[in-house]
Amino acid sequence: MARALHRPLYGALVALVWLGSSVGAQPVGVSAAVEHLLEGFSSPDCVRRWQTIEEYTDRMIGRVLNYKEPATEVTAGLRDLAPSKGPSVEQKVQMVSGYADEASKAFSRLAKVSESVDRSGSPLEVWRKGLPPLTRVLDDPSESFMTRRLAAAVIAESSRKSSIARNAGWGEPLPRRLTSKDPTARLLAGIIAATGGFVPNQASTKGRVIPELLRGLDADSFAARYESTRALLAVSQQPIDRFCVDPSDSAPDRVAGVRAWQTWWEQIKARSAEETLEH
Repeated sequence: MARALHRPLYGALVALVWLGSSVGAQPVGVSAAVEHLLEGFSSPDCVRRWQTIEEYTDRMIGRVLNYKEPATEVTAGLRDLAPSKGPSVEQKVQMVSGYADEASKAFSRLAKVSESVDRSGSPLEVWRKGLPPLTRVLDDPSESFMTRRLAAAVIAESSRKSSIARNAGWGEPLPRRLTSKDPTARLLAGIIAATGGFVPNQASTKGRVIPELLRGLDADSFAARYESTRALLAVSQQPIDRFCVDPSDSAPDRVAGVRAWQTWWEQIKARSAEETLEH
C-alpha cells in the first residue's frame, strides 16, 4: 500500500497540466536549445511566447521525453543569458523557470506528507487515513499554489484510478471545493474539473467552472495564471491563436487577451452554462 500511495504522487507530477500536442525533438546542444527558447520568449507574438512556455515546461516537467539536452543545463543557460535580452525577457525566464522549481518543491513536500501516513490496517483504512493530510494541504493558504495544485492532482488521479480510494471518499473533496469560500480552492477545483479530473458521476457544469478559470487569468502567481490558461483551452476547445494570454506578461499586457476570453464567455454562457463537462 505504501507504493500505491506514492504512485499517484509521481503520476500527478507528470500530469500537472493537461497534455497538449507533442513537441518534436529540438536541435542537439544546450546552447542551441537556449537560444531557441530565448528567441521565443523575446518574440512580439503572443502565440510564439505561449508555445515557448509550453516547450520549456514540456522539458522541465517531463510531458515530452524526447529532448536530448539536460533540463537543468537548459535552465542554467536561460538564466545566464536572459539579462542580455532585456528586463522583460529576464522576468519571463524567472517566472517560467520558477514554475518548474515550484513543481519540484511541491513534489518533495507531498512525498513527505505521503510518508507520514499510518499504513496499518486494511487497504480501505489506509486510503481513508491518507486523504485528510492531503485535504489539509489543499485547504492551507500558507502552502504554495503548486503544492496545493499537486495535492488536488493526487486526490483526483487516485479517485479516478482506484475503486478503493473512491470507497474511502477520495472522490468527494474536489467537487465540494467548487463552492469553497477560498478562491484558490475554487480555482484548483475548476482546473481539475476542466481537465477531466472528476469521476464521471461528479462532472460539473461550464457555468460553475469557466468563471473560476477566467478569474485565474489574473491570479497573483504565474503558476495559477498558466494553469488557468491551459484549463480554459482544454474546456473551451478554442485555439491559442484566437484567445492568447501570455501568463508571463505584466497585468496591463494581459488585459486584451483576458477581455477577449471574458467576451467569449458572455456571448455563449446563456446557452452553455448548464452544459456538463465531459472528458
